Amino acid sequence: MSDLKWWSWYIKEKIASEGVINFLSDTRFCDLGTNSLLLIDLVKDVKNKRFLDLGVRDGASSIALSVNASENNNHVYGCDLNFSGLSVNGGEKFLNDDYVRCQADSVTLGKNWCVDPFDIIFVDTLHTREIVLAELYFWSNHINENGYFIFHDSHWDHTTKGDMIAGKEYRRVDEAITEFFNLPKNVMELTEYDDHDIFLSHHPGDYGMTFIKIKNLDAIKRFKDGIDWEEVFVLRNELNDLHFNKNNPKFINWKQDIPNIQNELIITP
Repeated sequence: MSDLKWWSWYIKEKIASEGVINFLSDTRFCDLGTNSLLLIDLVKDVKNKRFLDLGVRDGASSIALSVNASENNNHVYGCDLNFSGLSVNGGEKFLNDDYVRCQADSVTLGKNWCVDPFDIIFVDTLHTREIVLAELYFWSNHINENGYFIFHDSHWDHTTKGDMIAGKEYRRVDEAITEFFNLPKNVMELTEYDDHDIFLSHHPGDYGMTFIKIKNLDAIKRFKDGIDWEEVFVLRNELNDLHFNKNNPKFINWKQDIPNIQNELIITP
């Protein structure tokens, strides 16, 4: 089915409002493409669940997670450095009424999370192996059994370099997913994968989106084995310093509201 027919079908079936679909189909605000429909499909009928969006930006993923949230008693949380994009671009009106904003670094928030776990954790922050692994190190302690980790930007062209930040190349999201979940091959080479611990579906279009259902929480400890977490957090701290330490000569100025962001410059495993 073509992308246009997908959007038309969703509007016709009223799975999401026309306003939501128009927002999600506008590439100025949403780079999820038709993968946002897969996200809506996952949440539209479930009830009494908790969803977390790591990396809100203009709100596309939070909006998709909010579809039918009020009617189904689902609760959506968002984590980002600021939430100005929600109001500037008009996406705020599509969020559920009790949407919770967490102005925080995603790794710091995961380290200090002490409230209920989640049924979906959507990961779309800094697109590097080390940040995603550091997020998984903590947030895997806060996922419910049969809950999902969902990763955006999990399918970048193999022929190009990794993510360049402050003149240094960092490895990518697909490597973090492959290593953490101990996949038999790179996730970009998979469509589906199923074993006792997880069920994975990978969608390569629109920069890629990977859905991983955690069938066995006991697997989390095993997933963490075999990864050099000291190295991961050295690089996480390096990246964090670039974005939050104004005294760093390579400081990247996103006009971050640094005093009001929950963040720990240095975190160790």
